[in-house]
Amino acid sequence: MQQPTYAPGPMTAPTAPHTPTAETARRPRRTPLTVEAAQDNANGRVASWFLAAVGALGGVVLGLTIQAVLPLTGTLSNVLYVVSVLAASIGTYGVLLLLLLISRLPVLERAIGQDHLVSWHKRIAPWAMSLVLVHLVLVVASYGMDARTNWFAELWDLTRTTPWILPALAGTLALLAAGATSWKRVRRTIKHETWWTVHLYTYLGVALAFAHQITAGGPFLSGWSRALWVGLYLVVFGAIVGYRVLLPLVRSLRHGLRVAAVVPEAPGVTSIWVRGRDLPRLGAREGQFFNWRFLHPGLGYEAHPYSISAIRGDMMRLTVKALGDASAAMAGLRVGTRVLVEGPYGAITPGRVAPDPADRTRRTVLVAGGVGVGPVAALADRVAGEAPLDIIYRSQSMDHMAHRDELWRLQARPRVRVHLMPGHRRAYPLSPEHLRATVGRLDDAQVYVCGPAALNRQVVRSARALGARPENIHHEIFDL
Repeated sequence: MQQPTYAPGPMTAPTAPHTPTAETARRPRRTPLTVEAAQDNANGRVASWFLAAVGALGGVVLGLTIQAVLPLTGTLSNVLYVVSVLAASIGTYGVLLLLLLISRLPVLERAIGQDHLVSWHKRIAPWAMSLVLVHLVLVVASYGMDARTNWFAELWDLTRTTPWILPALAGTLALLAAGATSWKRVRRTIKHETWWTVHLYTYLGVALAFAHQITAGGPFLSGWSRALWVGLYLVVFGAIVGYRVLLPLVRSLRHGLRVAAVVPEAPGVTSIWVRGRDLPRLGAREGQFFNWRFLHPGLGYEAHPYSISAIRGDMMRLTVKALGDASAAMAGLRVGTRVLVEGPYGAITPGRVAPDPADRTRRTVLVAGGVGVGPVAALADRVAGEAPLDIIYRSQSMDHMAHRDELWRLQARPRVRVHLMPGHRRAYPLSPEHLRATVGRLDDAQVYVCGPAALNRQVVRSARALGARPENIHHEIFDL
């Protein structure tokens, strides 16, 4: 498809996709692993071992639970009790896993990426919450059968007479509230700040439920099983405090991060330049993001995730679209405002090469949708000129294309082509046929896509249809 005419300088947009010459076709297409790529592959192996250990620990917890409830008596109340204990152990281990996935553990963040970890968190959460609720219902029913009383009377009796049951019940209610406010229909009706505040009580809820798990019954009352369960809680909450509170605070203060400039980019889109001391030691790479907390009225209560759209010496840039109260307030930031950050996070970084020796890649295709141009702009600036590069940018109109001039100028570097696609998605569907007409087949390409989930899904499907290997397709979701 012919690209729109756009020329801030003397360049014109190329229209033919990259095609290998006879010389390049004869060359081995394997590019050597960069230091960054080798580190990424090492991170992937460590993450795999870590997740395997988590799975093995889950098996141990299940085995201890089964051992604790045997032998069965065969009565209905006993069956209900056994199922309730199994639901409690599996559900609570699932809740700890949920917290671990969002604890910002470097071993997971560097290899998998926060967006995918959050996606896993969302998928596991309903099952874990449901099992906790099943435990509550069945244990009350079981005790009620044995005591020959109704459920409500038995629940009241357990709450009144059994140590730590009342805090556990309060903790369960906090977990259920977090789950209910995450339901799409409910979340759309409440402010993000309200949702975030309710979720803070998840940590309190899990903590309140802990004591009854090692005192009131079940497989963790004594011995090494109790030590294992206490250790799991300590590891999870230690990771949360360390990586979500203490480390971000120390690093932010050490680097002295402050707002250096606020620049309008497009209607509703603003770039914030942040300056800091000895910024390279912060370890940020193009394509990553921070959770940013600006100590400005209306913005200091919670952190928000925004990608790095440029790194320049002692400054970083983030590009924000006004989609809510917090993002809209970014345009009013004052120069000098102190900034606190968590991160950097994200696995969409340059230099990622599949560990399979059979892989052959020699070029890069970057696809951006809407505000997803932020990380794409940073990635493009980093890799442009190193190998053939295609940059695709789709947005609702030319005026809404932030950083379009910056991307367009990259064509001054060797083997860089920019494809601007302003207008309705029907005009630029990024289907296999459309993508092939733009950039050719993708057997030899690393493909990066940053944008809304629908765009990501479309590009991933199209890239697979054009021969890209799954491990060479990297995407990040911007509507978590």
